[in-house]
Amino acid sequence: MYWRNRALGHGTPKKRALGALVRGGREPGLLGYEDGVPVGWISIGPRKEFHDLFRSPQYRPRDEDEDVWSIVCFVIDRPARHRGLAGALLEAAVDHARLRGGRTVEAYAHATDPDDYMGGVDLFLAHGFEPYRPANKRTIVRRAL
Repeated sequence: MYWRNRALGHGTPKKRALGALVRGGREPGLLGYEDGVPVGWISIGPRKEFHDLFRSPQYRPRDEDEDVWSIVCFVIDRPARHRGLAGALLEAAVDHARLRGGRTVEAYAHATDPDDYMGGVDLFLAHGFEPYRPANKRTIVRRAL
C-alpha cells in the first residue's frame, strides 16, 4: 500500500485499506501458492493507481504513455525462494496486466539487491524486461505486452 497511499500507518491501517480495495472489486496484486500455502505476493496495477509514484523524484513518469502497469512490491517467503516461484509470479503478473488491457509493464528494480521488496534487476531481465532508465540505486525496467 506504500505507493498507493503513504499516509497510511503500518499494520492494521494498511491491511484495512488493502481489504477495502479487494471488497470494492479491485485486484491490487497476485498471491503465489505452493502446495496450497501462500508464499509470494506481487503488487501490480495500472500505474495511475499508484499516486505516490507520481510524487517520487526518481520514479515519477516522464512520459505520457497510456496503459502502463506498475509492479511496486514483490515478496517471496524466505523458505520458498530459489525454486522458480518469483519468475512464475512475475509471469502471472504480466499475463494479468495483458488480460486487463495493459500495453506495458514497468517495475522499479533494485540494481544490486535481488531480495529487495521491489525485486532485483536480474529477475526482470530474465523475464523479458528491458532497462528503461536509471533511478538512483534502481533501474526502471519495462516489458511491452
